[in-house]
Amino acid sequence: MLVSLSEALIASVVVVTGKLLITDSSEQQQHRTKAATEKQHDLWCYRCDTMVDGERCLDLVGNYSYMHTKCHKEQKKCQVRRISMSTSTDEITGKPKMWLLQRNCSETCEPGCIVIGERTKLHSCITCCDEKNFCNAGSGCVAFELGFWNLYLPLVVILQYGGIGVL
Repeated sequence: MLVSLSEALIASVVVVTGKLLITDSSEQQQHRTKAATEKQHDLWCYRCDTMVDGERCLDLVGNYSYMHTKCHKEQKKCQVRRISMSTSTDEITGKPKMWLLQRNCSETCEPGCIVIGERTKLHSCITCCDEKNFCNAGSGCVAFELGFWNLYLPLVVILQYGGIGVL
């Protein structure tokens, strides 16, 4: 059976900026290369340090465009690092006092808190985000509060009930 040229399917393939376009007489389909389907990296974060920028790094109300930084290609997260100290006695643990707060882009970011020390405690908390530009405007406190209770609540329950066997 002979098919005329007008009846034949005529397709053209064009590659433009990572997009593979296949066109034919009936419909148009769009296929993307791997590079085109990867999330485009255009993340901006706040970059500051309370040791250098002082209170301005804590309270980001106002126009602080000099704290805006475009993250490098490999830096896919914004981060807030907060370091606080507290002292404790046998009965009372003091409220942590902030010593340092840093905001920046990060290649790897592992959120959470660690507490080092017995009587003088050093609290180091990190929060991470990548959902929107300048998402690292928070104080990093949420991570401390959650991290503190996630670490110490089981210990309080064990001590209150006298051992794991009671649970």
